[in-house]
Amino acid sequence: MMNFFALFVVAASLASIQADVISHDQVIPFAQSAATSITNTVALKFKPQIFINNGCHPYPAVNGNGDTSGGLKPSGSESAGCKGSGYGSQVYGRSTWYNNVWAIMYSWYFPKDNPVTGMGHRHDWEHVVVWIDNPAMENPTILAVTPSAHSGYSTYAPPDPSTVDGASAKLFIV
Repeated sequence: MMNFFALFVVAASLASIQADVISHDQVIPFAQSAATSITNTVALKFKPQIFINNGCHPYPAVNGNGDTSGGLKPSGSESAGCKGSGYGSQVYGRSTWYNNVWAIMYSWYFPKDNPVTGMGHRHDWEHVVVWIDNPAMENPTILAVTPSAHSGYSTYAPPDPSTVDGASAKLFIV
């Protein structure tokens, strides 16, 4: 009986702190991190530009309370209900060394992926890995870019000059 009561207390405690699922257009993004370290400075410097030809635009996936986006059903036109958040978008990023090259992964959340009427799914993530030589160098350079797609990843090393604008990779979501 005592173990059951302890389990009940733990379950009730966890249930009381559970985050909510909220409407995709009500998720408020985190403020952009300050460039307080080499990794943050380099991540901001190389942050890609994203161009949406048609389809859903990126939105924040989670807010400061831990509430998450409920996404959108894949219905209507490709961009129906998701032409951009009034609060702004969110880019998620992580970086580390991989095989002696600095890898920065940037991720964007989309409430739906509806490329063809009648086909698609709720929630989508797109990513790109920007590979640079060394974040501690005075002028690090992009060695490669690896964008995601439904069929996996493709690496472009070196990236085509038309897909780079200064220190920023240009991604085209069609």
